[in-house]
Amino acid sequence: MSTTTKIVKTAEEKLAEKNEKIKRLQKQKQAISSRENAKERKARNHRLCRRHGLLEKFMPKLITLADAQFEAFIRTGIDTKYGRERIDEIIGKGAEAAAAYIAKCHSEEQAQSEAEQSESRRNNDTEGGADLP
Repeated sequence: MSTTTKIVKTAEEKLAEKNEKIKRLQKQKQAISSRENAKERKARNHRLCRRHGLLEKFMPKLITLADAQFEAFIRTGIDTKYGRERIDEIIGKGAEAAAAYIAKCHSEEQAQSEAEQSESRRNNDTEGGADLP
């Protein structure tokens, strides 16, 4: 005869174990939800900073505006029928077209900068050469 004793759990013990498991799973679910919310918040903050930085890069005077002035600028200068049409057009063309446009602008800016530097060097050479016999 076997002398092993089988441990029989009562219904209350089984219920307590299940409740503990439910609590653990709820905590895991909450932790996952918190991590996702933090990721979304960080992505939003990064996007806001990057986009506002672009605005200030192209329009440095925006830095001096008070919040109410900035909102007025957005409402009258950007949030217009024309602005909404431009956004729809850009969205319609897709991200690849926008990236190509940006690359074109960068190359034009670089060419303009190089031309300005070249012109500046020529002017400096001319001014320096005027003093020579």
